[in-house]
Amino acid sequence: MAYEDLIKSIESAAGEKKLEVLRNAEREVEAVLREAETESSAIHAQYMEKAKRDLALESNRQKFLARQDVKRKISLVRQKLIDDAFSGSLHSLSAIRSDPVYSSLFAGFVREVTDALVGEDIVLHVDPRDSALCNEIITKTGLNCIIVKDLTTIGGLCGTSADGKIKADNTLESRLSKIRNQDTLEIISLILGGPDG
Repeated sequence: MAYEDLIKSIESAAGEKKLEVLRNAEREVEAVLREAETESSAIHAQYMEKAKRDLALESNRQKFLARQDVKRKISLVRQKLIDDAFSGSLHSLSAIRSDPVYSSLFAGFVREVTDALVGEDIVLHVDPRDSALCNEIITKTGLNCIIVKDLTTIGGLCGTSADGKIKADNTLESRLSKIRNQDTLEIISLILGGPDG
């Protein structure tokens, strides 16, 4: 009987040890699960934070691209308005020869060209439609110039030194081109109310 009691006692101690091992294992499993849950939450929070940053960066990138696209479209519209304005100006000026003021305007153009080429033997390049007017102005002013009818222009003239090294372009087209190149911002302001539209 003592043997049976010893076996029962060993079995009882083994059962208690087994329960203690199971309880410890459950506690360890719970601790591991809590730790895993905490780490999982931290990892999830990190991924969420990264996703938020990535989303903010992408949102800013898309906004930047959209603003650039709008600026490009505004620039294209602005450029078209300027092109149309200058094209309209050229069209309007194409009939200037029939305006009574053209002869005095042309005389001013001749004076500017000859002043720019003072001291040179001057060659005036004119549109054939302006040759008679140019002859009349040269005769009246007593200038000594050669007139060559080799220019096609809506108005005005060009002058060169006899050797061709110095040139003074005083056509209406060149004047409009200078205005366009020098005063684009002012033109934009007049058309659109400012450089940014």
